[in-house]
Amino acid sequence: MKKAVFKSLLFVLLITSCSQEYSYVEVVLEKGILSGVETKEKDPEIISATNDTLAYLEAYKKFCISVKVNKDMEERSGNTFTTPLEFKLLDKDGNNIVESVSFITKEDKEAEIEKKIFSLPSSIQSVNENNNKENLEELSTFSKIDSVKVKELEKYFIKKTDEFSNNNKIWYKPKSTPQYTNMNGIYCYFQTQNGMPCNLRFRIQYYSDDWLFFNRIQFSIDEKAYEYIPQNVETDNGGGNIWEWFDEGLNSSDKDLIYALANAKKAKMKFIGRQYHDIKTITKEQSLAIKRTVELYKALGGNY
Repeated sequence: MKKAVFKSLLFVLLITSCSQEYSYVEVVLEKGILSGVETKEKDPEIISATNDTLAYLEAYKKFCISVKVNKDMEERSGNTFTTPLEFKLLDKDGNNIVESVSFITKEDKEAEIEKKIFSLPSSIQSVNENNNKENLEELSTFSKIDSVKVKELEKYFIKKTDEFSNNNKIWYKPKSTPQYTNMNGIYCYFQTQNGMPCNLRFRIQYYSDDWLFFNRIQFSIDEKAYEYIPQNVETDNGGGNIWEWFDEGLNSSDKDLIYALANAKKAKMKFIGRQYHDIKTITKEQSLAIKRTVELYKALGGNY
């Protein structure tokens, strides 16, 4: 018994103390305003990782992003003022560990990162011609991916590829979600396009033996009140039962509600209909599924 407790404590100590900070320093060739070129080191960026291998992969992503953006600029304008040459990855003692980091799948992981980043459309063309930053945001997303967290969470989700999509759309849904619409349920889910998380969605299903025609939902979450008004509620029926549901994209105004649901200890929802209402308890499993969905969305590089 004492040995098991000791092992548990040791594991907790290892987990809580394994996060380390590294400095990513990019070395560039910079052209002077008048003439000449010189090699310079850009300001360091902090990378937090549990070990040297993960820190190296994050640093390699950052470097590939810089190379991609520089290439797009050169193709677009025919000229650039800085050219990425290499990068340094400094540990807490200031040692450059780029050459010393070695692991079996190093070349495969580098090739995978290069394929994802260099296959993206021209970021500069998109910004200049379409006046949006979508592709640049996609590039920066790669530097935010938490591979360890993704691996930890993916086992709780069903992944379904859209076979009719030409940009590799994949839907992520918690395994605990209802299989059919004629079941009560509340959950979030999302999709990725070319590996980029997007379209974070919120779905609630109401199943009963009598119509409610709900048009808003009030929540009581850990003694705090919230409200959600869906834009469109759909309905259907069969076998003497009815089901009503909505499925909508989330935005920043919904964040307080979603995070409250994700971290709820005690939660209920009240369906407000045309004449009547009905109250359903939100289970701990449903709250946990919402939490895992948001965490996976963010671990893949999403921002919410």
